[in-house]
Amino acid sequence: MSTLQFALFFGALLAGYVLVHLRMVRLEEHLRHLSLLKDADTRLAAIDERCRELVAAAAPDAQRRMSEQLAQLHDDLEDLRDAARGVGEAVVQIPALRPQAAATPDGAVGATADGDAAAQLVSLVEARLLQLGYRNLRLLGDLRDVKHADEVEVQVEAERNGMPYKGRVLTRNGSVRDVHMQTVAQSFP
Repeated sequence: MSTLQFALFFGALLAGYVLVHLRMVRLEEHLRHLSLLKDADTRLAAIDERCRELVAAAAPDAQRRMSEQLAQLHDDLEDLRDAARGVGEAVVQIPALRPQAAATPDGAVGATADGDAAAQLVSLVEARLLQLGYRNLRLLGDLRDVKHADEVEVQVEAERNGMPYKGRVLTRNGSVRDVHMQTVAQSFP
């Protein structure tokens, strides 16, 4: 072996050693990072265990709060049911109109199964005023001799939104032609 061959062999051996040494340094650094990850993993596991302990400790308190909220919801629903009953009692039923009978040649209304022309007129006026939102209706005047074809002006008193109203309802041929209602407050200066 010549000196040149020995120098080349030694240089190659030295280069190989340097490469292996650099690889070992990188591997150690990589293992150090892995050990840090392992430490982080153990710390995360400890945090997870602590969270479970906190949840287990807080569970009775959360159950108590949930129970109180359910009891409050039950009470609120009972109050709502009672209020709904009160609304049902306050609703006014609009009466159904009675069937109209055919008029005779002289304009008088023949007898119907439900009553006479006056009863039909009263039913018609009440239905129209209730549709308009008036309550506590009082029809004034005598309507006994009313004929179906007559033009009739019915004087009425009623309430709407707690305010008293007075006025007239004009009917003709079994239908309401005009409703004129005025608050009592407007009629006094």
